[in-house]
Amino acid sequence: MLDRPVTNVSWFAARAYARWRGRRLPDTAEWELAASATLVGGDDTMQLVRNWYAHPTPADPGPVGIGIETVDGVRDLHGLVWEWVDDFSAAIASGDGRSATDLERGLFCGAGAVGASRPEDYVAFMRYAMRSSLRGRSTGRGLGFRCAAPARQRAPSGEPK
Repeated sequence: MLDRPVTNVSWFAARAYARWRGRRLPDTAEWELAASATLVGGDDTMQLVRNWYAHPTPADPGPVGIGIETVDGVRDLHGLVWEWVDDFSAAIASGDGRSATDLERGLFCGAGAVGASRPEDYVAFMRYAMRSSLRGRSTGRGLGFRCAAPARQRAPSGEPK
């Protein structure tokens, strides 16, 4: 089944594979930027995305490349599998949130949603919650990855090399 996403791999394995291919895992900001792009099909497609997030990942997630598409032409960010990102644990806060000062309270539990610019986009919160529950050795049938091209280096003037 060469047309299925690679799943049941840890972050360590996904990262090693990407490096072996001369690629990398996207970071959270890159992944979320791509995922926030307008979806082909608009509101109807967004409802499909919400439905996917509301149910467990099926045993056979389906083939890659034919799923939900953004207007930028990126497919399968939604509705196929959860995906590793390079900095998946960057949003994890340490400490005990119950004893946190008011200044720190926004780092824990759902309090981070208070200042969200798009609170109706609960699927983004679902992704952050999923990532924060993972450890680098975690695996699962619904957890895969995609490779990203290395970032282009910039000349001192800011122009691409």
